Amino acid sequence: MRNLNIRQNTVKAMKAFFQEWVVAILVMAAAIAGNIEAVISQDVKTGNSLLAQTPVNADELELAVALPELAEVMLKGGESSSGRVIGIDAQGQALSIQRSGKTATIPLSKIQKVVFKNGALVYRSNGRQIIRGERDRPTGKLVTWSGIPLNTFTVKNPTQGQAVVKLKPPIVSTEQLQGIRSVATDRQYVVDEIQFDSQQRTIAILATPY
Repeated sequence: MRNLNIRQNTVKAMKAFFQEWVVAILVMAAAIAGNIEAVISQDVKTGNSLLAQTPVNADELELAVALPELAEVMLKGGESSSGRVIGIDAQGQALSIQRSGKTATIPLSKIQKVVFKNGALVYRSNGRQIIRGERDRPTGKLVTWSGIPLNTFTVKNPTQGQAVVKLKPPIVSTEQLQGIRSVATDRQYVVDEIQFDSQQRTIAILATPY
């Protein structure tokens, strides 16, 4: 009888042990599953967040344009001044030009337009030189971009006339933007003329690809 009681107690102890073990496994499995689900959920949310925060630049282009080294600034009073355009101050509404080592600042409200000389030296963004109208001929037609916010045009390298302009609808259509991108892959847009609207704080750029 005693042996029988020992066996029964042993069986009960083993059953209790296995039950506790099974419960522990189930609890662990549930925890692992929860962690996996949380990780997956976090990854999905992170992915969506990253996608939402990633800027879509298909409809915006920072285009490198070249400014010939000599420009004539036509004033509204009929006078003019010539030199190299070295900067446009969107905040102060002024154009800076340089000639013979001297710098002059002209209020945009007094400027009718800036015309870049046809035979002036131009630097491409890759450093190669262009002489418009003499050695080099345009490879495309003259284009006009109007209503460009003044603060989206920046002279990056005054010495070589390297500037950047941001283009996007409604200044240019999506189709036009694609065409500009295609041209800019192997050609350089050279600025022929800049017109200012000081009241609207915008500019119009006339440029030709070379």
